[in-house]
Amino acid sequence: MEKIFNKKNTFFLVGFVVLFKLFLSCGLELHPDEAYYWLWSVNLAPGYYDHSPMVAYFIKITTLFSDSELFVRFSSIITTIILSFLTWKFVKKLFDETVAAASVIILNTFPLMLIGSVIITPDTPLFLFWSFTIYFLWKLTETKQTKYWYMTGIFFGLTMLSKYTGVLFVPCLLIYMIFDKKLEWFKNKHFYLMFFVSLIIFFPVIYWNWQNGWISFTYQLNHGLYNTKLNFGYIFEYLGGQALIAGPFVFLAGFAAAVMYFFSKDAKKIFLASFSLPIILFFVCTALKRLPGANWPAFAYFALSIAAAQYMLGSKNKKNILIIGIMINMVFSVVAGVHAVYSVIPVYKFSQKAAVADATNWFTGWKALGENLSERDIKYAVTHAHQWGAAIAYYARGKVSPVLDKVPRNRFNQFAFWDIPEHLADSKTAIVTIDNRMEDDLSTIPGAEIFFVYRNNVPIRQYAITEVGGYKIESDIKNARQKR
Repeated sequence: MEKIFNKKNTFFLVGFVVLFKLFLSCGLELHPDEAYYWLWSVNLAPGYYDHSPMVAYFIKITTLFSDSELFVRFSSIITTIILSFLTWKFVKKLFDETVAAASVIILNTFPLMLIGSVIITPDTPLFLFWSFTIYFLWKLTETKQTKYWYMTGIFFGLTMLSKYTGVLFVPCLLIYMIFDKKLEWFKNKHFYLMFFVSLIIFFPVIYWNWQNGWISFTYQLNHGLYNTKLNFGYIFEYLGGQALIAGPFVFLAGFAAAVMYFFSKDAKKIFLASFSLPIILFFVCTALKRLPGANWPAFAYFALSIAAAQYMLGSKNKKNILIIGIMINMVFSVVAGVHAVYSVIPVYKFSQKAAVADATNWFTGWKALGENLSERDIKYAVTHAHQWGAAIAYYARGKVSPVLDKVPRNRFNQFAFWDIPEHLADSKTAIVTIDNRMEDDLSTIPGAEIFFVYRNNVPIRQYAITEVGGYKIESDIKNARQKR
């Protein structure tokens, strides 16, 4: 099996993944969420309502010379290369070259990484800095050198600057200390200085939240737990989603390995289990209240991929199952990626409803909207959702500025922290209404121009554009801004 899982094959596989991500990055329009984070990078701040700011910094750096879709996403490609090298170095030291090769291949081929990570989100820097945090913590465990306390602290701070869920490092660390009998760390001053370093790095976000009434922290604490009733069905839906984004074989193998590793006396296995399984299980708990996003526990797969590789290489039958799982993941991911660009899967033959529900629709139609608006003699475009406003801002290329007409009560967003244009009330403006489900009769909007987005000659989205001489923002958005 070393003939498959070796350095040469791993190098070519990573090369293929990088080229495929370049192809997707160039061929796909920005997802509205990506456009939203791009808009953050245009308005840099030490904190944002939705998340920590690192994704905005990543995008800012890669778009210094070009703001094309490729360069907005370019840090995700760089992250792929760095993570592959880090995983190889880490696992080769942890186990051997065969397990290292399998780990890198697994990490790069499960659907969330092969196609999902093309999209630039806070998960990109989170996954990167979390992996470095885990790596340096192991170096500390292995060498007991004082410098690794501080390297761990630095990268944990960067993890927290990426996404708040990085705080799960703390309970994972405690679990590891309990199972690997390292509670004496509590007596080590460097243990506390490690967190102090992290706190210094994360302090800009704390300060921004203090200035804004702790609104971002409050939002994230309530974001996944706002339902009052328990829903056990979400647990199965969540686990099914994890099996889909990681591939069923890889997810089940990694999950089973992590469970068994907690009962192992091998410090390496306990380490991998401690920084993967608790994250998966944490979101199982939150699924009792609300269905977690499929990407929320993504950073757990750094350690889980290694656990799956080490476990599945233990026998010939498991090796064969692993190879089949990797091949299934690659075929699924490549087909899905090509379909996203060229719409090769005839979803429309099932029904128009199926064609409209195709998730890859999110990567088309925004450029047409932006160009339509930029050709008009207007200054502002008013819409009702932050993603739509961000997509307009990106594809109108600075010719039209987006404005939100209200802040949804159940979904505050960063637009509430940006100033309302001073001359909006007396400037020529377009009101943009968007229907992603093709369920509304937009023709009933007085004076609206309607146009559609098509894939395979099937309308999958409709826009209504109404030009007005000026626009007055509703009172609720003003109140929301005043309360920030």
